[in-house]
Amino acid sequence: MTDDIDARNRAHAWKAPWATPFFAPFLGLAATRVWMQCTFFGAYAQSDAGTLTIVNQLFYGLAMLIGALIALKHHAMPEARRAVSFAGTFLMTVGSILILLGSSSSNMGILLAACILAGIGGALGGAMWIEAYIRLDLRRCILYAFLSLALGSFGGLVLSFAPVTTMLAAGMLMPALSLLCHQRAVRIDIGTPPKPKPVFDAEPISTALIIVGGLAAFGFALGVARGFPLGQPVQLDVPERMVHQLGVIAVSLFIIWWSLVKNRRLGFSFLWRIEITLVAFGTLALSLFPDDALPLAVAVINAADTLMLGIMWVTLQDVARHTSRDAYVIYGLAWAARVLARDAARVLLVFVASMGAAAYAASAIVGAMSFALALSMVMLLTSEIPRTRPLLTWDDEVPASPALPSGRKEDRNPAVDNALDASDGSLERTEAWLREHFGLSKREAQVAALIAMGRSKIYIAEHLFIADNTVRTHAKNAYAKLGVHSNQELIDLIEQQEARMR
Repeated sequence: MTDDIDARNRAHAWKAPWATPFFAPFLGLAATRVWMQCTFFGAYAQSDAGTLTIVNQLFYGLAMLIGALIALKHHAMPEARRAVSFAGTFLMTVGSILILLGSSSSNMGILLAACILAGIGGALGGAMWIEAYIRLDLRRCILYAFLSLALGSFGGLVLSFAPVTTMLAAGMLMPALSLLCHQRAVRIDIGTPPKPKPVFDAEPISTALIIVGGLAAFGFALGVARGFPLGQPVQLDVPERMVHQLGVIAVSLFIIWWSLVKNRRLGFSFLWRIEITLVAFGTLALSLFPDDALPLAVAVINAADTLMLGIMWVTLQDVARHTSRDAYVIYGLAWAARVLARDAARVLLVFVASMGAAAYAASAIVGAMSFALALSMVMLLTSEIPRTRPLLTWDDEVPASPALPSGRKEDRNPAVDNALDASDGSLERTEAWLREHFGLSKREAQVAALIAMGRSKIYIAEHLFIADNTVRTHAKNAYAKLGVHSNQELIDLIEQQEARMR
């Protein structure tokens, strides 16, 4: 019976993004991604484009930061959003043309102007897609965002084998294609999903600081890897390009399958562990085999950097939908932290090289990467943030009964429900009684009290911000200490205690 219910839930979850026709214009985000690869990173024929990347990423990050600060003071009106889309498209196109001209003539003045314009244009051209994606529910956002990421990686892989002139010419067409798709995406009738409550407005400022700080630390580690060991880009041959781009495609499709087909919760920590694993592998390879494994390690770390685009995009979309802040503020501050920290690391490596510190630089740089990676893990791999609502939770999920089919009420004990739901104080008294008389830990007591209310393990995991497996472990330990063997025995025990307390 349970298997049938789970199967129906999986089928329902998979159909949700397809409840309306497939909206191909949302995949226009891939065109922006292809343009960035051609313009910012030389289609990843090497780790990046060296000095050109450093300059354009500086202005890219600054444009994001300034835009976020403006939106913080003045909520963006529809006219302003349209201006952003047209200005971004214009600057992206002009930047591409100037890069093509500068590359042909080796004119550094033209290339510098191109990098500045392309950096600002890329920030605006990426930001225009916020308006389209903010309309989607989380399921469809995951579907289109990671399909766009996979499609963009495929396009970048193909163009990495093309002549430089062909690659840059193809990049010139991408801004117009992106704008056309964006205009269609913002006009498509996707229905009117209910407006989520702005629960993240209640988050303390420390939550935002921790998340932004973690993103910055991780971005710094990525920037160090990109310029390892002395600030120069690393040449990537065919195998390394395949590892980078096909790896991104594979992980993107896995995320779609995991969350939408298998109907498994796509938690922020789950996604961040993928990132940490990839960068940790690259860092280990650099420390053990700094010469032989350098291109492969950089390719793996570049894959993590690319995947971070999709992970941040869907996470920030979820945050923006659940706050009254302008979406430009949410995206802009987080994106600027990532980009500017990564760029600062690249500049630092160039500075180290100019100081003639090559003799000991490699080990120190690997140490800096490891420290930044560990810092990001400490800040982001935690169940303590955010406090008001777990990130990446389905909007239509019913917390008290997520495992039951539509129309069926949860089997709960009214007596205990009344006793424990009466007030937060009664729940706290029950938890205190369990801890005092049976030696339960704080988490074990919380889990036991919520189980006695009839709450599902999925609900408890999200209510306490812990993993499903952790709930099962705490429940098992609590049952052993209480001497009960079923939910009903636990409910009876709590009922008896509540009766004595009345």
